[in-house]
Amino acid sequence: MDDFFSGAVEMAKRLDAGDRMPEPASISFEGMEMLLKTLTPNRWVLLRTLRANGAQSIRALSHLLKRDYRGVHADVAVLLDAGLIERSDDGKITVPWSRITAEMAVDVAA
Repeated sequence: MDDFFSGAVEMAKRLDAGDRMPEPASISFEGMEMLLKTLTPNRWVLLRTLRANGAQSIRALSHLLKRDYRGVHADVAVLLDAGLIERSDDGKITVPWSRITAEMAVDVAA
């Protein structure tokens, strides 16, 4: 949390100084456990399928994945909430990036 808030303060200082250079997107998790709870194997396949096939409706995505609509819908809700996917104006789901880079400190107390 300290890293998050110090980063936010630094960004605010840069903005106040007129620095409008875009920053890479960043999503933070409380810990590795939360990351793994969010990015389950099924959700990882969902992300890769979306990236390979482009924007899809949830129904079309469930057909591509050969999974039940309700399960895909639940996974989409979690990934939307986490900020890992986006919903376009026409309601289709998309992955707006091509790479995830994770960084975890092993020696940080839980």
